[in-house]
Amino acid sequence: MPNYRISKEEELKVVGMHCATCVETVTKAILSVQGVKDASVNLTSGEAKIVIEDNKKLKNVIQAIRKAGYDIITQEFIMKLNINQDEIGKVKDIIENIDGVISVKVGMERVIVEINPLSVSPEVILDELNRKGYKANIETEKIAKKSEYKDFLVRLLVAVFTTLPLLFINNIVLQLVLSIPTQFYSGYPFHRGMIRAIRNRTTNMDVLVSLSSNTAWIYSLIQIFIGKEPFFLTSSSLITFILIGKLLEAFLKEKISEDVIKLTQVKARKIENGKEYEINSNELKVGDLVVVKTGDIIPADGVVESGEATVDESIYTGEALPTTKKKGDPVIGGSIVQTGALTVYVTRSGNRAYISQVVSAIKEAEFTKLPIQKLVDKVSSIFVPFVIVISVLSSIFWYYIFHADFTFSLLIGIAVLASACPCGFGLATPTAIMIGIRKLAKTGIIVRNGDALQRLNETKRVIFDKTGTITSGKIKIIKTEGDIQLASALESLSNHPIAKAIAQLHSDMTEKKIEDFTEFQGQGVYGKVNGHEIIVGKKEFVLNNCQTDEIVDDADILVCKDGKLEGKIWISDEIRPEAKMVIEYLKKHGYDVEIATGDSSKFADEVAKSLGVKLHKGLSAEEKAELVREKPTVFIGDGVNDAIALKESHVGIAISSGTDIAKYAGDIIISNLSQLPYLLSQSTRIVRKVKENVLWALVYNIILMPLAAGLLYPHIYISPEIAALAMSMNSVSVVLWSLVQ
Repeated sequence: MPNYRISKEEELKVVGMHCATCVETVTKAILSVQGVKDASVNLTSGEAKIVIEDNKKLKNVIQAIRKAGYDIITQEFIMKLNINQDEIGKVKDIIENIDGVISVKVGMERVIVEINPLSVSPEVILDELNRKGYKANIETEKIAKKSEYKDFLVRLLVAVFTTLPLLFINNIVLQLVLSIPTQFYSGYPFHRGMIRAIRNRTTNMDVLVSLSSNTAWIYSLIQIFIGKEPFFLTSSSLITFILIGKLLEAFLKEKISEDVIKLTQVKARKIENGKEYEINSNELKVGDLVVVKTGDIIPADGVVESGEATVDESIYTGEALPTTKKKGDPVIGGSIVQTGALTVYVTRSGNRAYISQVVSAIKEAEFTKLPIQKLVDKVSSIFVPFVIVISVLSSIFWYYIFHADFTFSLLIGIAVLASACPCGFGLATPTAIMIGIRKLAKTGIIVRNGDALQRLNETKRVIFDKTGTITSGKIKIIKTEGDIQLASALESLSNHPIAKAIAQLHSDMTEKKIEDFTEFQGQGVYGKVNGHEIIVGKKEFVLNNCQTDEIVDDADILVCKDGKLEGKIWISDEIRPEAKMVIEYLKKHGYDVEIATGDSSKFADEVAKSLGVKLHKGLSAEEKAELVREKPTVFIGDGVNDAIALKESHVGIAISSGTDIAKYAGDIIISNLSQLPYLLSQSTRIVRKVKENVLWALVYNIILMPLAAGLLYPHIYISPEIAALAMSMNSVSVVLWSLVQ
């Protein structure tokens, strides 16, 4: 089938980013590649999301990022494949056209492929080749996975073992020898980062660290030649202390990044020919049978084939109590078997599985930049040059004004460089948002648009849809009059809760022929049943399209047959038990609460009166949308006729048990109404946490830099090594503070 895509999305794992300037540099590098239409980079997760024209190669983007001084995690594997010379070009084309493939080298016996492991797996490529008639086998796999945490750990250990002896050794030559591994191996990432920054005509944290440590080390070297005491301990301690902070930061970032994503990377026990085989869950296909036992994560969506077990579905429903599953029950990938064992028939796997879609939505939301990020970016862009100027002025001030000796003045300048940290600014927003969104996800609340969290704090008007949202949506038919058999048959084609209830009245009607079915959202349906023109729907809708002299009483639904009023239906529904509690909570916190419904029956009045809220009834889908456009509004709904209002409102919140179109239109998806108070309070905490992080990073530097410059000397003196430790702790404290939500 021809591929008509104009563009495609790719996600890449970037290695080496430390601050907002790194994010800007990587973003510029990606956007400089021809064919890239959009790019956003997340500092906390270390991921870059790219929209690129479909016919452009991912390889060019990766080369641009690497040229800018950063690296990408890729995976390389070798496949055994016997082909002849004429087929080499064809095989190469097949593999290169698969999303996520970076490079391919094809020989007559082996194929070497480099891929982006975030978007494709070796098994997908293997399947595609097998599907095209080539018999290929994976020979070796090598994941070029680089862990910043492990890299910093090795460099820190080297730094500690070569710096500690400097405390006790007075021999100048030994001091020089011991300082070299720390300065040029442990400190290499910072020196490389400075060179990279200069090459890209920008500045970042690496510039400050490299400049300060190299100044101290080179000046110590000069001291040796002029016969004075060097201070290699200062340059080595400075790098060691910075590495302690970077190690902690890398550990926290890796832990945060893997928290939710690992749910999509579980192992599955597939049953084939009566035997169990362990494979990756992304290799499962529809129709496979898998066994899940106590403690296992269900690897894909499916239906229980046999067995019985209690399953924790809180990731999907937010409900802490486990559910019992037995033959015929549906199960959701990502749920956890608490006790028992099941054999599951896979119905959706890979990217189509529910948990994959949830993770994808979460990752999308995590790239959000709140408005405050513009201020952060502006501060970050001028921060490092400003610090360098302050450092030079401080040294000049102490040397010429206070006539301090040159060494002391130089150490003051080095301490200023080492004390200032732009990393906290860069981490302030993405870390708080990422942790907040993932915390919500664990309770079953899926944030699809991250900036909706801030918009939730900007409005005090909440409008609920009624049927299926405020009420259970389990409509009961309490009374009927006239002939409604054909109406019941017609309603069987609609998904509306009222239609489903009416359809159940004569579900045994087997001989029916339905033509020209049309659904008018929020109004009713029209169609021909066994040759008769039938209209079923709200009173006003039916009376406008039907002839009758009868004075219609309080019936909720009318039926028109061949232009004449033929039947009446009275319905009822139940208010959700949690609705009253939620609405009382909203009122207590100053929200204006209203209900907007297409229902024009007396029952709608009773619901509004019972809950003590304003009612807008008998509304069409567009009228609901007009209502939310009046002023900033949070709209909560679940049905097809809520989709426009969900999309047009300030924040649209869909119920997960509702229709797919409503969930697609919503900014946030909740499992049930009782989660709304938690969502509102958590969104306030997340936005407040972002502001606190930015403020903390700002105040931290405002206090530390003057102290490092000797403002309170001799009462308070911050040496370069202590300044370095304080610098590294700034970003660590931002990450730790973000975790406290």
